Amino acid sequence: MPTAAKQAFIESLISDLSQTSSIIVTDYRGLSVDEITKLRRKLRTVGAEFKVVKNTLLKRALPECGLPVMEDILEGPTAIMVTSEDPVVATKTLTAYIKELKKEVPTIKGGLLGTQVLSADQVIELSKLPSREEILGNLVGTIQSPVTNTVMTLGAVMQNLVGTIEAYHASKNAA
Repeated sequence: MPTAAKQAFIESLISDLSQTSSIIVTDYRGLSVDEITKLRRKLRTVGAEFKVVKNTLLKRALPECGLPVMEDILEGPTAIMVTSEDPVVATKTLTAYIKELKKEVPTIKGGLLGTQVLSADQVIELSKLPSREEILGNLVGTIQSPVTNTVMTLGAVMQNLVGTIEAYHASKNAA
């Protein structure tokens, strides 16, 4: 039976995990407290949190939320990045910070996207996807393109008609 403090942490973790759209599991060894604080600040701006957790407590919390337990991923020191917003943006922020540090830490172990378990390589691929806003912008551009082309074509026809009438009028005045 867990102690009261551990039980409170598990309940807090269950609350966070039940509202999340993705979880990225990392190994945080090699990061200083200052570097972890900077990472937390960056992630907070995109609606994500970075928490150091004990594997045993995380293994207890995941099934309570209806999420699969990632036995092979949850080994060694573990920190998780959770977000209830766009997982692509949060993952991009995490991978960009790893590149910025030039230390190859934190090491990405894997994660969850919904209930789908992701390997470390899949998490890296997730960070390369366009964000939700970029996809919506492309969609609007794709939808708007035919309308814009139609308006431009009709405008060109009207412009040619006006040009023809002006030319006809000019030739009548010259004659």
